[in-house]
Amino acid sequence: MLSRLILFLSISIGILQAQTQKIEILAKTLDKESTIVHAKDDVVLYSDKYIITADEAYYDYNTSDLELIGNITIMQGTSFSTRSGYAKLNVHNDSGNLTPMFAYTGASQMWLKCNNAEFDAKYYITKKSILSSCDVQNPDWKIGFTTGEYDRKKQFLYTYNTLFYIADVPIFYLPYFSFPTDTTRRTGFLRPEISFGSDEGFYYMQPIYFAPQANWDFQLNPQIRTNRGIGLHGTLRFADSPYSTGEISLGQFKEKKDYLEKNDYLEKNDKHYGYTIKYDRSKLFSEYFDTDTEDGLWIDFNYLNDIDYFNTIDNDEKNYDSLVQSTFNYYMKRDLDYFGLYAKYYIATKKGKNDNSIEETKDGTTQEVPSFHYHRFSNNILLDNVFYSVDYQATNFMSKDGFEAITHQIDAPMTVYFSLLNDFLHFKVSENLYVAKVNYEDGSKSGGGNVIQNFHRFSLFTELAKPYESFYHTMYLGLEYTIPGKSKKSDGFKVIEDDTSLDEFNSLLLNTQENISINLIEFFYNKEGRKLLSHSLRQSIIMGDLASNEYKYEDLSNNIYLYFSKDLTLGNLLNYSHEFSRFSKFQTSLNWKIEDYTTSFIHTYQKDSKDEVDNYLTLSIDTNYIKNYNLFASMNYDIEDDYFKSWQIGWTMKKKCWDYRLSYREEIEPNSSSKGSTNKRGVYLTFNLYPLGGISYDFTKESKSAQ
Repeated sequence: MLSRLILFLSISIGILQAQTQKIEILAKTLDKESTIVHAKDDVVLYSDKYIITADEAYYDYNTSDLELIGNITIMQGTSFSTRSGYAKLNVHNDSGNLTPMFAYTGASQMWLKCNNAEFDAKYYITKKSILSSCDVQNPDWKIGFTTGEYDRKKQFLYTYNTLFYIADVPIFYLPYFSFPTDTTRRTGFLRPEISFGSDEGFYYMQPIYFAPQANWDFQLNPQIRTNRGIGLHGTLRFADSPYSTGEISLGQFKEKKDYLEKNDYLEKNDKHYGYTIKYDRSKLFSEYFDTDTEDGLWIDFNYLNDIDYFNTIDNDEKNYDSLVQSTFNYYMKRDLDYFGLYAKYYIATKKGKNDNSIEETKDGTTQEVPSFHYHRFSNNILLDNVFYSVDYQATNFMSKDGFEAITHQIDAPMTVYFSLLNDFLHFKVSENLYVAKVNYEDGSKSGGGNVIQNFHRFSLFTELAKPYESFYHTMYLGLEYTIPGKSKKSDGFKVIEDDTSLDEFNSLLLNTQENISINLIEFFYNKEGRKLLSHSLRQSIIMGDLASNEYKYEDLSNNIYLYFSKDLTLGNLLNYSHEFSRFSKFQTSLNWKIEDYTTSFIHTYQKDSKDEVDNYLTLSIDTNYIKNYNLFASMNYDIEDDYFKSWQIGWTMKKKCWDYRLSYREEIEPNSSSKGSTNKRGVYLTFNLYPLGGISYDFTKESKSAQ
């Protein structure tokens, strides 16, 4: 044993003297002849780059040549390792060959095997290779290629004459294919989007990703819709600090003239363009103050020539409001004080074949630029049971047609709290003072005025909890009584009400009515603390004078949920209209999971004051009864009009190394003209190979029917 240790020490010293790269060899048997070390049985070699195990090894520490025999494992960090039966390499220049080779990348969990591989300091070169991330013996999918180059530094694999297989069946061929084997952000092509529709034709979008720096990247999305047109959109994403993220998006889609003619869209723009700027940051200024201060900035700015700019960015189904909003928000909070600075800018879009298809403020849209907000959170004053808070807002309204107004609002409630009957009852009374002031100018007219209002609010409530032998019960029961106080409007404010139709001015009046509100909220739990039942009951009664469209008793709302188990829940929402002596809304929901089956059922019935009825049923079912497969179906059925609004059926297959989702879907949407409908039906397929990514297809067809 002592002789082996002396031999190991002398070999290590000789190696260190001969080479700049450190090599250590451990084995049950070590022999040295001239400059060659022979290691046998449980051989382990350590270097700055590798950890190597083998049955037998020969190392020439004069030339740095290493020969390995039997059960060879070469590990290069934790990201890449190889197995082979025979290998030769030069430790000094980091080159050699392996016969055969089985390689594994830890980050992507992919493996590669070939009969022979050569490598140098930059590349592994493989011949007649197969790779996959599935089971090694019988992979569900695999990729075969005649030649492969693995960039050791970039961890990127390039393959030539590439053939994709499902099991042993060849599916398609690519002369060249490349992908990363780790999760590092890098420049390259992303997964394309592909679909086919009878209206727009073949759709193809190929995202191109650029990642030159760690704190910013850029994505370019060129697309083509063979029947409709072409588009190009791009997004720049960046992080200019550890506390911020931002992105800038812009693009354009060009319509084909024959597509506009075919669909009677000649009044639409033939180009849809715009841009969006988003920025989110915390600690903008607060890092220069004490630790109790926090602040944040949010910017969401949008410009576009019509709403189809959003609709043509990609092929996802989306609904956008025709009134597009841009937002600027900044806040700072410290202790009990909150400061906010806001701005809102609106673009009202319309359809029109000219560059002036943005109505902006000329359609009556009023901008809020800017608004200032101060809030003092509730805090006691003078006595422990006396509380106050203050809320102040100033807003500048403006429009391009000459209207401008500045409003000031102050809300300052004072609250007194009492505990009664040894904390059995709680009583609160609050006095609420509200002041609003307006200055405005509209063309040749200008003026101003103010309004002062107050109201009183009394609250009596109890919060109870009681354990029983087999369950635990908690309950909140409260009564709230609101009484309007004085309201005084100046003559100038009355003129504003008569001469201005600005909707935002509605918020300047409290419109507080005398009313009583009753609330009951309760929960039941079993002895283990699992929820068994939740119940809430709410009723509001107007005590004062009624408007022409009001009724003394507002709808009674009763909401109950039964939790039979963690997998079975039954809920019911019931609203009763005292005015019409009928239920105004009735909604029942059931969520049920039994082993591998999950069911969701919702039925909704509601009838408004004009006797218009919504009566529909939503049902979804899925099962994981078959291993690795999830079968699903859903439908949305309009009971009132007796038709299926939408339904779909399909399945998802998911394994460790790949998945796919295949479904058939139909949707019926009423046309905007309220005459007829559009039926969209199609097959949707999503296919993913881990970690390579995947591709999506949808084959859809639209048909229009007249009523």
